[in-house]
Amino acid sequence: MSISIANAQLNKNSCKFLGNITTRGQIQPNAGGLKYEALWDQLTCENESKWGEIVNCTVNSAQEGISKWKWGPSDAHYKWCKENGVLFKFHCLVWTSQFPKCLKGVTGNELKRQIGFWMDAVAIKYPDLAIIDVVNEAIKGHAENEDGAMALKNALSQSLGNSTNPYDYKWIAEAFRMARDRFPNAVLIYNDYNTLTHQKSDFINLVSSLVKQGAPIDAYGHQTHDLDDYYSGHGNSMNGFANNLKDIHDQITRNGGRELQCYITEYDINQSNDNTQKTIMEGSFPAMWEAEYVSGITIWGFVNGATWRANTGLVNGQGQDRASMSWLRDYMASDRAKSVTANFCGKDAGGPAGPAVGITASKSTIALGKSIDFSIELKNSESGIKSVTIYDGNDKIGEGETFTWTPEKTGSHTVNVVIITNGNEEVKGSTTITVLEPSKPYGGTAALIPGKIEAENYDEGASGMAYYDQSEGNKCDDIANYYRKDDVDLKEIDGGVAVGSFQGDEWMAYTVDVQKAGEYKVTMRLGEGNDSGSLSVEFDESDAKIDVSVKKLGSWGVFEEVKLDNVTLKAGLQTMTIKNTGSWIDVDWIKFEKVGEVGLDEAVNASIIVRPNPASSFVEISGVSPISVEIISTTGAVVKKSTERVISIADLQDGNYMVRVVTENGVIVKKLVVAK
Repeated sequence: MSISIANAQLNKNSCKFLGNITTRGQIQPNAGGLKYEALWDQLTCENESKWGEIVNCTVNSAQEGISKWKWGPSDAHYKWCKENGVLFKFHCLVWTSQFPKCLKGVTGNELKRQIGFWMDAVAIKYPDLAIIDVVNEAIKGHAENEDGAMALKNALSQSLGNSTNPYDYKWIAEAFRMARDRFPNAVLIYNDYNTLTHQKSDFINLVSSLVKQGAPIDAYGHQTHDLDDYYSGHGNSMNGFANNLKDIHDQITRNGGRELQCYITEYDINQSNDNTQKTIMEGSFPAMWEAEYVSGITIWGFVNGATWRANTGLVNGQGQDRASMSWLRDYMASDRAKSVTANFCGKDAGGPAGPAVGITASKSTIALGKSIDFSIELKNSESGIKSVTIYDGNDKIGEGETFTWTPEKTGSHTVNVVIITNGNEEVKGSTTITVLEPSKPYGGTAALIPGKIEAENYDEGASGMAYYDQSEGNKCDDIANYYRKDDVDLKEIDGGVAVGSFQGDEWMAYTVDVQKAGEYKVTMRLGEGNDSGSLSVEFDESDAKIDVSVKKLGSWGVFEEVKLDNVTLKAGLQTMTIKNTGSWIDVDWIKFEKVGEVGLDEAVNASIIVRPNPASSFVEISGVSPISVEIISTTGAVVKKSTERVISIADLQDGNYMVRVVTENGVIVKKLVVAK
């Protein structure tokens, strides 16, 4: 990229850039006559291009996003940079702070779809982006305190990384893959703060992990807001700073197995004393500028009183230099600054995007045996498509701009697409699809409708298939791994087990067998200790949904039966999903009674007796002819299975157990105490 007014700018180096940001949403701050282009040769929007500043609603296509989202300020700054020969750095694609509020509560495939539309729209609007902050501030504890931020981080982990642990960074790796599909020639950066001091190791581990996961990451960014902490923590000096900066780079290179570029993305020094600010700059700026692995530096504002932090400006409101700015002018004019070299030329980063493959998949995670639909397009090219060939790894699986694929094995599949243009140019792209074993009914038998379905007896299978839970591990009321061993939180209650700590966006899936088509009365036993809660009950084959609003029922641990709207169901096997759509709630069971028929009521439930209880050598099931009986330990292990009414328990150890009785009308769970 040519810098048409380079001779007027502070930076006389032919390769590295020295940039800055917008001031109060504008490029020219009108401070003492200073003009941006007279000082800096690169621009980052402080806020105007952030994900949450542009996206204000969910959409069904990138084109809809282009027409509805708030592009004006970002467009103006991008256009100004093009007209004035200033490098435009895009900040940022994905961030759990300042995220679009319209995505609050959006999870799973829909969240990934919306992110895909966002990235597609950015690529259409700004096809020649050279440098992009792809993911911002994802170290544990960062960008998590804002309303909905932690929930979004968990949702991103599940939807992009198919993981319940956002700190394995699988979701970030996938975000980089999605960005690379849209921006094949741009420099893709991971950006974070406290990286020079307090969370140096966390930063090294995160960036190294992305490289080892095969993410197409090109660079990492230090925000450097912690320079003041470094200074105060080293006896009011910058001793050893250059070695510290290089140690971070060397560790990332060694741990990841390849070298990345370094960008100083948000350089500022928050000091009211001019001489202290100058001292910190003298001890840090040359170490960064002269490191050959650093491609450019972006200062985070320069007009005092109009910067993010109160005392970080380099000039006062009248445009007069503070001591640090005077020093910077002298340093940048020196042969020392002008002659430094770089492994990568920041001014020539990226360039006009070449032809690229756009891949849209209907799902990113599916069950084995299910199908996924793809559509393929050629981007950034005036040439048409001659042919499209699709591969699972190296195995050909299809042809054409649209196709449907049914994977034949589980695991992570790299779907590679090769387009031959009408000009005989070969253009490649790829995306990742995760295939999991399908879930199965709890205990191997579908829950019967009409009947009562215990909430804790959701399907057996992987997260994202059988359930989605936002907290790692099964723990509720200080009891861990109760009844089952996955991540759904279960609690002990009088008479059995319930789903506890059930929070917004979490869900459980149940394979149900509807015995007769028709209308059903629905009752749920729920606990709600906050002001209100809400959930939904959905049936896939019946295309039916019940929305439930639950006011506070009492303190936590208190349950009440809540009558829901009737629902009309088709007969046969289908999946029922219970999803939390509001705040915390506890769920014990859901019961279905055929309208006009006598179903499994509380009298029938009460007539089923497990005795003796406590028991030592055997138990007898009375009041019903069971189809099957399971005795389950508090860890969720099935320790006995039987189809008989009398079951020996002589080999069981003392303790509490659950007895699961499958009847013709439904499933009943009773508590059993074994005492020898």
